[in-house]
Amino acid sequence: MVAAGHGLSAVRHRLFVVTAISIDHFPFSRHSESVLTYLRALFWAVADFQRHGCTSLAASLAFFFLLSLFPLIWLLLYLIGFVVSEDRIGHEFLLQLIEALLPSLGADLVQEIQRVAAEHVVHWIILASFTWFAMLVLFELDYVINVVFESDHKRNPIVTTLVCLGLLILMECLILASYAVTQILEVLVAHAPRVARLNLAALAAQAFFLSYALPFVLVFTAVTCLYHFIPRQPPRWRHAAAGALVFALLWEGAKHVFATYIRDLTVYGRMYGSLIVVVLFLLGVYYTAALLLYGAAVVERLQHWRKA
Repeated sequence: MVAAGHGLSAVRHRLFVVTAISIDHFPFSRHSESVLTYLRALFWAVADFQRHGCTSLAASLAFFFLLSLFPLIWLLLYLIGFVVSEDRIGHEFLLQLIEALLPSLGADLVQEIQRVAAEHVVHWIILASFTWFAMLVLFELDYVINVVFESDHKRNPIVTTLVCLGLLILMECLILASYAVTQILEVLVAHAPRVARLNLAALAAQAFFLSYALPFVLVFTAVTCLYHFIPRQPPRWRHAAAGALVFALLWEGAKHVFATYIRDLTVYGRMYGSLIVVVLFLLGVYYTAALLLYGAAVVERLQHWRKA
């Protein structure tokens, strides 16, 4: 069975390579040369994804994300606590964040996170330990992305720690900015009927912005920074943005399809019971990690062709 699995994987790898080579030799005009380059990168990235064993790397990255999830949320609540009251954070912000990222999670998880994060005594040792645990996923991300980039360049561990710490701060700032934009938008929508009787248009714009535009912009910005700063030989910004665009489109599309699909999971709900939320959460985390590595493979392929 193991040999058959490896044989099937090798056949799929050769199939993607043959398809990519066929695209390479397809006669395109000069005006479509840039489009052809990105199409080639998409196909070659699939072959690179399999060649580097990214399915296993994605599982490792998903595990470290689960390990760092609560410290990340705790730090986020701790930072927002300096600006907004804790009660307001508890129900509004955290619930919106989890529903935007993982629609399958309900309010029970939010209540548990609130209960643990409601401790008022915060020591510097606890803060430092939570920061370190929150950075574990970034250390693992540094490893797996550099595996995809085939980077032989060695980076100082102190520099790696500083890069991961900077990315952690950037992630927290982006989420804080999203919360601020959300609150400002709600105020504008509340006053829109008084200004120009734009209540319907304002509500539609708010729904579109919160459901599609804001998550897409945040994901695109964060992943672009990840693809540019984490590799030990940083790619160009436009190549990092191209990989981030691929990731953001696939991730946002899958998120909304997933949110629609889980409404009909009555059979699996009866099978797993209350564990269905955990199963769906694990699948979502693994799928996100796999897409992140695929986007990195796209960036690496574009960077490789630039150097060639």
